[in-house]
Amino acid sequence: MIQIIKPDKENSMDPSKYHQISLINNGGKVLEKLLIDRINHHTYKNELLIDRQYGFVPQKSTTDAAMEAKKEKFLEPELEKRKLVIMASLGVKGAFDAAWLPSILKGLNDSECPRNLYYLIQGYLSQRTAVTSTNSFSTERSVIKGCPQGSSCGPGFWNLLYNSLLKMGFTSH
Repeated sequence: MIQIIKPDKENSMDPSKYHQISLINNGGKVLEKLLIDRINHHTYKNELLIDRQYGFVPQKSTTDAAMEAKKEKFLEPELEKRKLVIMASLGVKGAFDAAWLPSILKGLNDSECPRNLYYLIQGYLSQRTAVTSTNSFSTERSVIKGCPQGSSCGPGFWNLLYNSLLKMGFTSH
């Protein structure tokens, strides 16, 4: 893990002054690309992602999400009546850093991921460690959440994590 001090925070004592960047080696990148291609093939072929999933989905964008929200039965009639409509959007700070590995595996299991692929990913995500080094010391700790910087799997894993949330039924208001 590489620690980079954020601009204008050089003299701060706050630990959040650092961007903590976790990198993945080239072999890991190749393996991740193969894994996520297989996961995405399974997911899209079996239409496992809910239609309301717009992030990291081919041929969908935030504009599509906004237009879909506008079309919903509770927005369009209010707009036609020239009433005030307020819409909020949720952003998750540090989303990839917070991706809990056991939840990723649960998402794979819930999507009936082929067993061989599931076990390969389970092995890939198990016993992870992060090493932080400076000029004077080095420390190592176990990792149970997060996707490394440049991870090919991050967006696909994120969709699996949030698919169950998007499947929840919401009231009309």
